Amino acid sequence: MEFNPIVSTKLYKQVIEQIKERIYNKTLKKGDKLPSERDMAVMLGVSRTAIREGLRSLEMLGITESRQGEGTFIVSSFPEYKIFEPLSLIFMLENNTVELLDVRSMLEIECAGMAADFITPEELDVLEGYRLLLTGEREGKITEEADYTYHSLIAKASHHTLLYYMYSSINEVVSHHIVDMRQLILEDPNNSEILASQHNEIYQAILLKNRDQARQAMREHMQYVHDQLCRKYKE
Repeated sequence: MEFNPIVSTKLYKQVIEQIKERIYNKTLKKGDKLPSERDMAVMLGVSRTAIREGLRSLEMLGITESRQGEGTFIVSSFPEYKIFEPLSLIFMLENNTVELLDVRSMLEIECAGMAADFITPEELDVLEGYRLLLTGEREGKITEEADYTYHSLIAKASHHTLLYYMYSSINEVVSHHIVDMRQLILEDPNNSEILASQHNEIYQAILLKNRDQARQAMREHMQYVHDQLCRKYKE
């Protein structure tokens, strides 16, 4: 493995760029071990401090991991909470709840369609448990957490990694913004019957593996929730 000598005032950023470039061109792949800090410093012509800073930044982003006594590796799998963490912070700073709701709706609709194609029997069983709770067929309090989990299970059942990570990232930010309003919607008697019916329709479409119906059911549900949230957001 070879690296190019670096000439720059921001040396650690150039370390990051060279490692990123080798990931892009597939010289480095999941699970690969990087050269030692000393060897990389010699190859790149920079101090070990610059190497260390670059590797620390990559580890914070979830790209590399340091293993005690073994060295630094490209991660084999990406933690859900890290992969879109910078994007989550950008969304949070933007503070545009309506736009976030729009994007989340788009992602959820596609996730529902793909879940109809790829959900496993085990995932369907878990989803049904939450569906029974949300429709009132199983005893228990309908909470924001149950609703959140129901939608997250559908997103994960899409078995599309990037789509799921993007959904999770946006949903985390949206939930921070609307935590109180979401519960108000769930507890409103005028909404409970409609939401129960919509949750059931989404489940039934996925159960029947009807991709178009699943998308349509989720579209109608998200539009309804979107309208309710926007109304309460303005109150």
